[in-house]
Amino acid sequence: MSDSAVPMSANLPPERPAIVVRRPRMDLAGKEPQGLAEARVEDASRYWWGGDPFKTHFLNALSSTFPFGEAFFVRSVRHFADRVDDPLLLEEIRAFAGQEGQHSRIHDEHVDLLITQGYRALATRNRFIDTIMKWHNRRTPRLSLAVTAALEHLTAILARQLLENREGWVDDMSPEMAALWRWHALEESEHKSIAFDVMLCAEIPFWMRNFAMALNTIGLGIETLERMIYMFWKDGRLFEGRAWTEGFRFLFGRKGFLRGVGRDYLAWYRRDFHPEQIDDRELIAHFAPLVTAEVSA
Repeated sequence: MSDSAVPMSANLPPERPAIVVRRPRMDLAGKEPQGLAEARVEDASRYWWGGDPFKTHFLNALSSTFPFGEAFFVRSVRHFADRVDDPLLLEEIRAFAGQEGQHSRIHDEHVDLLITQGYRALATRNRFIDTIMKWHNRRTPRLSLAVTAALEHLTAILARQLLENREGWVDDMSPEMAALWRWHALEESEHKSIAFDVMLCAEIPFWMRNFAMALNTIGLGIETLERMIYMFWKDGRLFEGRAWTEGFRFLFGRKGFLRGVGRDYLAWYRRDFHPEQIDDRELIAHFAPLVTAEVSA
């Protein structure tokens, strides 16, 4: 058995859900008739998650990384498509690319809205990071694939938190943003295994995939925090201690958004781990028809 191999009988569900490429009809960038975009900037879309700047900017920061991040994922996976012999996995790679392309499009519209709201440096930073990520795709394709699989695992964990909605988190969002995050979370759950399976076909070593996870856990945390600090600064609220204190309590408190994810996160570092060992089929079956109807309306 190669260093990267995982026994395919390692407690995996008998089959995984289909990957459906949806094409949402959303208008997050304010491309309505003239005059409505300005009104949208001044309404609840500023702090669209329960009127809370920390919670809103936490997901704003993540969302603003997705346009270049999703494109990086697609390039990383497609680079190794010639290593894949399974026709089903090849079809899933195409569907994965389709879903990620839609994620890039919608979150790019969200970035446009954030720029309209005054966070203009996000565009410059995204162009710079996109250039770096393209360089990594060209020069370090194996590490790029490991990074992609690791970040897909992290986003699947966050997606599960949103879909389970234990504390009514999504219910506090503005309707349009709630629809966006339910849709994205559902599709992250649907395609969470694709990059990992391609990584197995490419025989990425066990040490590299664990290095990629450790590195990107830290990197994503720092990138998210830096973007939040920038948006708080632009809002003139950077030194509001209460907002930060309550925000970190929201993330890490007794019923916090990130509480309870440790087991799923640490599972990655097991040699016999596979994403499908964390069974999201019930969540996907419940939300797939609801989300499809919601984003197609």
